[in-house]
Amino acid sequence: MKIGVSELTDRVQTGRAIYYCATFYNDLGSLLDLSLKDFFNTVKKMPYIEDQIDSEVVARPKYLLDQEKFPALDCKKKSVLIGAWLNAHNMPWRLVAISEKPNKNIQHVFPQALINNEWLSVDPTYPEYSLFMPKPQATAAEELPR
Repeated sequence: MKIGVSELTDRVQTGRAIYYCATFYNDLGSLLDLSLKDFFNTVKKMPYIEDQIDSEVVARPKYLLDQEKFPALDCKKKSVLIGAWLNAHNMPWRLVAISEKPNKNIQHVFPQALINNEWLSVDPTYPEYSLFMPKPQATAAEELPR
C-alpha cells in the first residue's frame, strides 16, 4: 500500500485501508478541536463525487483535506475523515457497507460510532444526511473487518 493514495479492488481491502488511513488522525490538525457534530457538518459540506476509475481510492486525511488533490470526496474518503476524528477521541467505531438496491450490490460505506452502547450512523456523505440519522431499509449490509 502506498502511504498517500491506494487503488483498492475489493470491499475487505478497501475497509482495511479506510481503517488504516484513519489512524493518521493528527493529519486533522485543528479540526480535532471541533465537536463531533461540528466536525461531521464540516465533512458533510465537502463536495461529493463518486470515484472516477474502476478501482476504489482512499488516502490519509492530509491528502483528503488538500482540495487541489481531492476537490470532492466519495463515501470512503469521508469515512476516513470521520474515522480519524473518532480515533483521535478514543471513540469505538466500525464501517458498514450497504446496498439499497434490489440486486443487493453493495454501493455505499459509512462509519458508525458506539455511543451509549448503541451503534449510531455518522455518515456525512450527502448534504441531506444528519448526524446519527438512521439508514433506510437496506437490501444487504455487512460490517467491514479491520
